[in-house]
Amino acid sequence: MYTDDELKEIAIQIIHKLEQKYNFNESEVFIQSLSQIRGGTVFRTPKEFHSTNRAGCAIRYFNNDKLFFSCFPINSVLNRIENLDKQSTYPIETPSFSFPQITEDSKSIANIYDKRIASLDEEDFFAIIYALNEQDEQIKNVILDSSVTYSLERKIIVNSSNMLAFEKGTWFDIDVRALYRGKDIIASSEKYLTSRQIPNSLDGLIDDLMSETIQSAATRAKISNLIVPVVFSPNAFADIFSFSFIPLLCKNEKISTGNYDFSSDFTLVDDGTIPGLPNSTAFDDEGQNQSKTVLIKNGDFVNELNSTQFSKDQGIQTGNSFRVKLFEQFPRHYKVYPAINPSNLLISEGNETIGELFNDVGEGIYVNSVQGHMTADSQTGVFKISTTDAHWIENGSIKGTLPSFSITGNMLELLEGDTQFSKDRKVVRPRNTPYSIVLPYILTNKVSIFS
Repeated sequence: MYTDDELKEIAIQIIHKLEQKYNFNESEVFIQSLSQIRGGTVFRTPKEFHSTNRAGCAIRYFNNDKLFFSCFPINSVLNRIENLDKQSTYPIETPSFSFPQITEDSKSIANIYDKRIASLDEEDFFAIIYALNEQDEQIKNVILDSSVTYSLERKIIVNSSNMLAFEKGTWFDIDVRALYRGKDIIASSEKYLTSRQIPNSLDGLIDDLMSETIQSAATRAKISNLIVPVVFSPNAFADIFSFSFIPLLCKNEKISTGNYDFSSDFTLVDDGTIPGLPNSTAFDDEGQNQSKTVLIKNGDFVNELNSTQFSKDQGIQTGNSFRVKLFEQFPRHYKVYPAINPSNLLISEGNETIGELFNDVGEGIYVNSVQGHMTADSQTGVFKISTTDAHWIENGSIKGTLPSFSITGNMLELLEGDTQFSKDRKVVRPRNTPYSIVLPYILTNKVSIFS
């Protein structure tokens, strides 16, 4: 395990060697060190624990007007760059650009680092898992399944500007599912929490989950009307939104050139500077300071995300270049070439509480959890998902759990005029994605239901 100072010193040695030995026009060194512990329970049995320690270096450099990219483990990088031209480097087709001017303002943003997470050892981790297991054993007819992850990431960037940017952040993620076995029914509910710090107590999360699970299983409704309003929870909508809409933001052209009639209530902002949100950082993976970017305001497209390399206007930088390896437990990876990705997306809130939205529904469906969202077509916005936790709404309240069914829709159409957003919002970090979303409950009539 390298110390902070050792990682900084290695980064400086690498950039100096690149300048002295090769005299590149421009060069950049990115170092990532990741420590992670994962575990949980399955049917009251502790899972096998996994520890991950990763330390690596990515190098980009311009040579003869071509951009090259290569990656090395941190323990061998100083030796391997002695023969950099013979290593696994490859040219990147790109217009000419300059690496960001790293500034002294690139300091750690508040509330992204928690000493308790950084100092955790396996014994501390076991204690939390066993505490969850003890809570589970005290509850009759309910079984808790959980996945818990602690992560510590250290990130260093130094380039031809001869300034160094250093930051370290911590993450706590817990996914808890309650399975209720009643007399003639099996029902489940799920809660997911992501935070930069370890919560003081998980009791409230577990208590709410138990209450929701048992209450929703009290009766089991059937879908008798397939043309009804649907309310999506923040968790469910975040999953669908992540694969049917966000890829369009990362490509820019589709949203900026499309003639979309979004709801005037729909405002979307990317902000990587808000203290405490899961993906706030002082700077992106190119060393560019993060910022607040209004993407869509009152239904109208305003700005697009960019990176230093992919920017139409070099004078306006949003700081949205991240090295992302999708479908991994911790998606950011030094081996991946940096590309445009959001940090924290914020969807505007509405005027009504979730209770008032339920009253507006009359008869309808509340969807709390989905699966199959990763098959969404990001080119068209079309999605087809299956519900894993859905309930019947009647007279403003939940009347029972529904069996699984399918929902199809088009995200671009769903975000048009008559969609309603709740005043209540939650922070969600969709699984295996590099960003978080702050979003409300969504009420829509623009989906089709198949039982």
